[in-house]
Amino acid sequence: MRKWTVVMVLGLVACTGLGARTGSDAASSASNGAFDGEWAACHGETPPDQCSRYVLLQRGDRVCGTWFHFATGKEYRGRIVARADSSTEARRTHVCGRKSVESNTECEDGWQRIDKPLRLCDGVLSDSTRADGSCFADYQSVPLADDARAALQAEPWMQACLSGEP
Repeated sequence: MRKWTVVMVLGLVACTGLGARTGSDAASSASNGAFDGEWAACHGETPPDQCSRYVLLQRGDRVCGTWFHFATGKEYRGRIVARADSSTEARRTHVCGRKSVESNTECEDGWQRIDKPLRLCDGVLSDSTRADGSCFADYQSVPLADDARAALQAEPWMQACLSGEP
């Protein structure tokens, strides 16, 4: 039964033109785009579970995802919304999460409007820009497990975000 459900979903995706990926990626994601995936920044001797990271899904010019940082012995996490202006430039427009330098609005309370960059520089993600405007990229692309992608896509807020809310 599960096999037939997968075949039906793949057939529907092929008929409707959803998803630009092929093979197993088409089954696991209707997302596509340069910002799509998991990005991690590990500095020095940082344990992997304390690396800063973004997990981003992209549909067209819409980029939605989660952020995570570890600082002062505490975990900080939340959600972001961005608009991709090109294959290398995007602007974060909304954020929420544990109060920190990233956000002052808890996700249960809604979204905080922001205007901050996301850039790809030689395949590395940047969430800040140097004073001279040059790229400061330190988030390396890391494999995003299919089950983690599927779980994120199943979240109601993610479905709403990829559909254009907020």
